[in-house]
Amino acid sequence: MRNLLIALFVIAGSACSLAQDHYRVHLDLAGIKNDRLRVIIFPPKITTDSVTWVFANSVPGTYEEHFWHRMVSNFRAYDAGSVQLPVHRSADSMFVVSRAQDLRYVSYELDDSFDDTTGRNAVFAPAGTAFEEDSIFVLNHGGIVAFIDGMQKRQFNVTVRRPQHLFGGSSLRIERLNDSVDTYAAQTFDELVDSPTIFSLPDTATFSVAGVDVLVQCAHSGVDNIARVYADELAKHCETIARFLPAMPVKRYAFLFYLWRGDRSKVARPFEMGALEHNTSSFYFLGFQRKPIGLSEISIHEFLHILVPLNLHSHEIHEFNFRRPVMSQHLWLYEGTTEYFATLAPLHDKTLKEDRFRSEMQSKLRSSKLPATFSLTEFSRDVLSEANQELYSQIYTYGAVNAFYLDIVMRSASGGKQGLLDVVLTLMKEFGPNRPFHDDSLFDHIERVTGPKVRAYLDTYVKGRNPIPSADILPLIGWKYIPEKRSKTLGYAIDADFTMVDGKPAMRLSPEGEINPLKLQDGDLLVSVNDVPMAELFESAEGRSVMRKMRSPADGDTLRLVVRRNGVDVDLSGQATQVDKIERHFFEVDPAATPEQIALRNAVFYE
Repeated sequence: MRNLLIALFVIAGSACSLAQDHYRVHLDLAGIKNDRLRVIIFPPKITTDSVTWVFANSVPGTYEEHFWHRMVSNFRAYDAGSVQLPVHRSADSMFVVSRAQDLRYVSYELDDSFDDTTGRNAVFAPAGTAFEEDSIFVLNHGGIVAFIDGMQKRQFNVTVRRPQHLFGGSSLRIERLNDSVDTYAAQTFDELVDSPTIFSLPDTATFSVAGVDVLVQCAHSGVDNIARVYADELAKHCETIARFLPAMPVKRYAFLFYLWRGDRSKVARPFEMGALEHNTSSFYFLGFQRKPIGLSEISIHEFLHILVPLNLHSHEIHEFNFRRPVMSQHLWLYEGTTEYFATLAPLHDKTLKEDRFRSEMQSKLRSSKLPATFSLTEFSRDVLSEANQELYSQIYTYGAVNAFYLDIVMRSASGGKQGLLDVVLTLMKEFGPNRPFHDDSLFDHIERVTGPKVRAYLDTYVKGRNPIPSADILPLIGWKYIPEKRSKTLGYAIDADFTMVDGKPAMRLSPEGEINPLKLQDGDLLVSVNDVPMAELFESAEGRSVMRKMRSPADGDTLRLVVRRNGVDVDLSGQATQVDKIERHFFEVDPAATPEQIALRNAVFYE
């Protein structure tokens, strides 16, 4: 059947005009063997002697390198008579086809990233691929479809042969040709990568909010129908967003969920749960739940990316270099501001209380573990470096607090009339989805619509390496900032920082205070606690129990750790004792706040 299918694809491709100006991609989901997908691509007309087929090294929104070419095998190029053409690898492992003017199609096979146990591709799961025969196919096209270097902006027409019982969901419009063949199109490779697609058993629901048609698809093993429950929850969050924004800048949206049920043969690295935003969709890799718990903040965050970077972004985003990625210096805007808006929107809607908002912003600052000097723009521009990959999560904590402070500064400078959302909306009207700004010019544009006080903040605390000024900013809205409080408590004096090491989640430890019962050293990497591996501490009841005992021990409790120190595993143990408890970054309401301070606070929160 597979050979017959290939022959039919070749005949169909050969029948096309030699002057076709688009790609025709054929994906054979029904012919999957050993979780390996066969892909055939007919390219646009080629006029050069050789071409290089590119597999993405990164995709927008992930801020990490994937090297998808490592998952490719049996790459072949053929002329119109199905005679093989010469192929060799470039210095960066792409596929170079000679005699390219005779090229009619290429074919290759792909392994998926979800069940990769080799560690070759440490791909963040929501950007990954899954080929589970007859059940679930996650098509993040950056890991599936190749393009010819220099021909990224051509249309891609995708034909999918699928098992008849599976349903395809995407923000792209999928046309069902018959019981087993679907087709969809993207105007460019960028749009194709921006439009993940799932084929799974049909568990879908829809709703509309503020003129946006929304699809919810839940892919999971088993026959549960839970999409309606997820849709009802998501509808509430989307209504919150609709009340936060003056108008929705999209007409359709898709929430796509892969809900994992614990099968390690299908998902080798389940601790990388989370979500990835796209312009008109978001993809989630989460544990299976019949009723969604904790979906609020993550879904609001991902949906709010319809503001930035969809409608406000630089050339680096708009003309993304999939082969040799160049990062924008404004990750603080794309992710930090979006995370702040995701916390502000429920407050603005009054579904979140002010005390809870204050607690969440305080918690974000407490979670920030940064060098003494740190530039958000330098970090963003060099985010693919190993050092900055370890700091990446800070953009959602420190970056969000920075956006909060910037909002306060903008409101203060304008007498309460203009905040960060207003500035973003103003610049969206000037730029929008198809007109990027130059990376070095963004501060000029913001200063033009705000003023010199805002520019001074950006130069000092976003571009500059100075810590954000909590003690100066929070009093503007009638809050007090307390840098540190000390007390005594029973414990082990462990300061833990979640980070990424070699592309994997890790926990970096250091002693907190002078008393150090475990003899920790700065930079120790946690391997296990009481024989429970670090990767399982948050995945099992036993692991969570161990974490509770580590955080809140009883008198006489002992703790055993294995840490990796300078590449060597070291056994540590100690007894809970009275240790210094050092808590940092307190936000407190000033009971003596003036009417002017309260008015500015209300403008930030509710206008």
